[in-house]
Amino acid sequence: MDEIRATGAEFWAVANDDPDKLRAYREQEGFEFPFLIDPGADAIQAWGLLNEADSDSLIPHPAVVILDVDGIVRYLFVETNYRLRPPAAEVIEELQRATR
Repeated sequence: MDEIRATGAEFWAVANDDPDKLRAYREQEGFEFPFLIDPGADAIQAWGLLNEADSDSLIPHPAVVILDVDGIVRYLFVETNYRLRPPAAEVIEELQRATR
């Protein structure tokens, strides 16, 4: 997180899970960044991140989105395999590029 802060960026998580469970998870893990709650998955659907393969629930695909100060998307990573994430070095590099 220090590397993210060093770029001048802010980190937020968006989730459509139960707010009480997310709060407990955040406290358990010691996360200091805000969790934005999207109970109806409206933002998840608007961004095209909804996992359509699981039509019985509102499960999103894992994603990393970097917006610049004007709200323009400068980096978008979406993965259908929930176990895969972009390398941290790649995200830091993209943050540095977006905040120049």
